[in-house]
Amino acid sequence: MSRLSRYAVGVTAITVAGLAARLLLLGHQPLWRDEAFSAIVSGRPLGTMLDEVRVDSAPPLGYLVTHLLASWWPGAAGLRLGSALAGAAAIPIAAALGRRIAGDRGGLFSATLCAVAPALLLAARDTRMYALATTLVLAATLALWRAVDRSTPGRWLAYAALTALAVHTEYFALIAVAAQLIAVPTALRPGVRRWLTACVAGAAGCASLIPWLIAARMQFAHASAPFWVPPLSFKSAGGELVQMLSGPPVDSWVPALTALRVIQGIAVGAAVAAALGLAMGWRRLAADTRRAAGFCLACGGVAILLFVPLSLWRPLVDGRYASVVWGPLFPVLGAGLALIADRRIAAGLLATSAVASIALSAVVTHPDTPAAVAALQREVAADGLVDAYPSQYLLLLYYGDASLAARTHIVSRRVDWFWGTAAYPPGAVIDAVPPGVSTVYFLAQPDDPRPPAQIAPGYRRRGGRCWTGVCVTTYSRATA
Repeated sequence: MSRLSRYAVGVTAITVAGLAARLLLLGHQPLWRDEAFSAIVSGRPLGTMLDEVRVDSAPPLGYLVTHLLASWWPGAAGLRLGSALAGAAAIPIAAALGRRIAGDRGGLFSATLCAVAPALLLAARDTRMYALATTLVLAATLALWRAVDRSTPGRWLAYAALTALAVHTEYFALIAVAAQLIAVPTALRPGVRRWLTACVAGAAGCASLIPWLIAARMQFAHASAPFWVPPLSFKSAGGELVQMLSGPPVDSWVPALTALRVIQGIAVGAAVAAALGLAMGWRRLAADTRRAAGFCLACGGVAILLFVPLSLWRPLVDGRYASVVWGPLFPVLGAGLALIADRRIAAGLLATSAVASIALSAVVTHPDTPAAVAALQREVAADGLVDAYPSQYLLLLYYGDASLAARTHIVSRRVDWFWGTAAYPPGAVIDAVPPGVSTVYFLAQPDDPRPPAQIAPGYRRRGGRCWTGVCVTTYSRATA
C-alpha cells in the first residue's frame, strides 16, 4: 500500500503539473486559421453550429465541448480550455499504460513524457479537437487492454463507449480502432472468443456514428473536391513521425526560426534515444511486459502505417491527423526512458523535451492577426474594402468589429471548402472589387500567394506592412 501510495502521489503530482503547464499561457498565442473556424461556429446558437459543422469535415463532439466551455470563459483561453483539460487527462492514462510495460518507473516516466512532450502540450493549447481525440483513443486503448485481461460486461461497455466518443470527436479515430483490433490477436493473443468480443464492442462504438453521418452526408462531397494536403511522399511520411517527436512544424516567418528548429531537432534526438533505451532493455522485460509493449506499439504504429495506403487514395499524411492515433506510442517511449540505467541521462532527455515545449510556447508562432486588425480598424474608411485571403478571412471576422467585418470580403471567383466556407456569412465571396471603393487592403500571410501588381483595373499598389505572420498591402484607385 505504501508503494502504491507513493506511485499514486507521483502520478497525481505530474498530472497537476502537466495541467498547470497547459493552462499557463493558454491565451498567449493568437488564434490560427482552423481555430478561427472553431471559434466562430462554437459561438453561434447550438442548432446553427451543428448545421455548419455537418457541412464541413468533422464530427460534432469537439465543437460541442468548445461551445459549452467558451460560453462562460470568453476569449482564446476559454476556447482552448477543453483541449487543455483533455490533454492533462492523457497523463494518468499514459502512466497506466507505461506501468504495464516497465513497472512503477515506467508509469512515472510515461506520465512525465506526456506532460512535457511538445506535440502533446501544444495540441492541448489548440481550440481544435485533436487533443480530445488523442486522449479518448489513449483511454480506449487502455480500456480494451483491461477488457481483454479480464472480460466483464462493464469493461467491454467502457471500451465501446470510449470508442464512440473518440469517433464522434475525429473521424481518424476509426483508424485507431482498426489498429487496436489488429493489435489484440498479434500482441496480446487472448483467444478467438475475446478477440471477437473486442471486434463487436469496437464495431458497436463505431456504429454509433451512423446517425451523424446520415445528417452530415454533405461532407462526403468533399471526397472528390480539392484538398490542401500534398501527395504522399517520403518527405511527407517522414515529417509525420518527426512531428510526433518535435511538435508541429514552424513556419518560415516565425521569429527565431533557426533556433526553434535546432531545439526541435534535439527533441527528436531525445525521443530516438528513448526508443533505443527500449530496444536495449527489451531482453530484461518479462514475457507479459513484452506483450504489453508490443500491444502499444501495434496500436500506435499500425495506425500510423494505415495512413499510407489511405493516402494513395486521398492524401491524408499530416501530423495533426496522425496525432489522433499516435498516443499509445508515448507510453512505449516512456518505458524506454525507464529502462535507461543512468537516471541522469533519462532525466536529461525529458528535460530536452520540456525545453522544446517551453521555447515553442513562449515564441509567437501563430499569425499576429489582432495587431493587423487593430490597424485596419483605425484606417479603413467607409469607401475602403479589405480583401482577405482565405487563410485570414475567418480570423478577421473573429478579431474585427462589425464595421470592419462588413467591409471585408474575399475577392475571388471560387474558394475551396477547406478554408472553412461553412462558417462564411452571405456575401463573403465576391467576384470583383465593387465600384466606388477608393482603397483596397489585401490581408494575407507571408506564404500565401501574392496579389497581382494591380489588384483590379484602375488600382495601384501604394505600400505594405507586416506583423508576425500577417501582411497588409494597400492599393488605391489611380488618379488621372
